[in-house]
Amino acid sequence: MKAVIVSGGMPPSKEILENELIESSLLICADGGANCVLDYEIIPDYLIGDFDSIDERKLKFLESTSCKIERYPTEKDYTDSELALFKAAEMGVDEICFLGCTGTRIDHVFGNICLLHKAANMNINAVIKDNNNVISLMNNSGKILGKKGQIFSIQPYCDLVKNLSITGAKYPLTNYDLHIGDVITISNEFLSNEVEITFESGSILIFCSKD
Repeated sequence: MKAVIVSGGMPPSKEILENELIESSLLICADGGANCVLDYEIIPDYLIGDFDSIDERKLKFLESTSCKIERYPTEKDYTDSELALFKAAEMGVDEICFLGCTGTRIDHVFGNICLLHKAANMNINAVIKDNNNVISLMNNSGKILGKKGQIFSIQPYCDLVKNLSITGAKYPLTNYDLHIGDVITISNEFLSNEVEITFESGSILIFCSKD
């Protein structure tokens, strides 16, 4: 089962949201993420958070709908997006698309990226999407899909990614030990519609981007 979580960062386009909802069984809004969802005339299944960023009129409207509302104190040990992740896991999902998780608050962006790791530890395949990027985490070798000429970057999510190899890309790499802080894997390009990435150990973040 797939869930879509919309947080209060940069709002996703209506097209992205509607496309993700086609194969989704659950829509969760983390606090202010409900603002754009309601602007698109969509009612979420859950609204979760401390409600310091949702428009008060929208909150009152949701209270009159079928949306299930869970309010948390402002001073808490979890972010609203993390609470939404916990709810999705509780509902038994195995796939999550995070929207509204990028924007001007870099601390929140980084925290949301870290949720990909937490989701993986829950056996949930998760990605972050916005209008220009798709961010995912790889703990094992595999293939990523894209279009010829599309830009992608890799960053280690650990101290060392051992024997990293990249094939099917403009800038191939063979058995490279990628350390945290290395930028050699920034701004590569797909040669076709897939790139194979192999490594012996470690975790990597994949950023597929367009300008």
